[in-house]
Amino acid sequence: MKSDSELMNELAHKTNYLHEMTSSESSAMKRALLDIYRDVAKLCEKEGLTLMLSGGSCLGAIRHKGFIPWDDDLDICMIREDYERFVKIAVNEFPEDMMLQTRETDPHYHYLPLPCKVRDKKSFILSPGYEDEECEKGLFIDIFPMDRYHKQKLPFMFEKMVKVYNTFICKSLDAIYFKDESIDKKILAFFHPVFHKLVLQYMKFAKKLIDKNRGLGTDCRLGHGFDTLWKRYLRFDDIFPVVEIDFEDSKFFAPHRPDVYLTTLYGPNYMTPPPEKQRLAAQHAHEIKPII
Repeated sequence: MKSDSELMNELAHKTNYLHEMTSSESSAMKRALLDIYRDVAKLCEKEGLTLMLSGGSCLGAIRHKGFIPWDDDLDICMIREDYERFVKIAVNEFPEDMMLQTRETDPHYHYLPLPCKVRDKKSFILSPGYEDEECEKGLFIDIFPMDRYHKQKLPFMFEKMVKVYNTFICKSLDAIYFKDESIDKKILAFFHPVFHKLVLQYMKFAKKLIDKNRGLGTDCRLGHGFDTLWKRYLRFDDIFPVVEIDFEDSKFFAPHRPDVYLTTLYGPNYMTPPPEKQRLAAQHAHEIKPII
């Protein structure tokens, strides 16, 4: 029996050009994403690592019992020490038709704000901003780290300033990767080499904060990593221990208090879907191309 990723490529071969995904391809893609997740979850269970649904994927689980109908991605996160162990182990654990994609494993993967993807190499998905890139473009799920932040006001204010700086320099890179034609983005694109160096310097500085803050244990705030653009923070016991929730036809792990987590990210009305005109079409995988 053919896998969903193989089915997607078969569907793509029925045309000889790049095209918008059909509903059947979108459904096959989502099933293939679930297969990738199960492989990741199996490895995490084997190695004693804790993973959980993150962001819109957690929202989809609570509000829709699965994927958000008009979205196409699957995001998970791990606390930093588990994330780093996963990255180290996964490089050699996945079969040949899958890959762990980081800036280290794929020299053409330049999109700095996103720390890690697990890709299915049997498929080919073209995402906005990657049209001209030479990096691996198979189906993927995103994996984000979560870091500890201080509870005390002054060090926490400093940490938030660090995140603002990261947001600024990373957003400037969008001028390159997302082909923004506005004047201000063109100016930023001109200074791309400078911003790229600033990002690399920032990563070294952030690593020092990450390592130091591990000593906070459970007496801390938790938020997505210093090397991501997320800027929401929760109590440690809002996240851990993780709980099981329904997602499509499976049980996935989620933050300990999903309501608190989702309210912090999306506000108190997160259970109310946005009006139809505000429901953005799939942004992570909007086109499919046959593999020749």
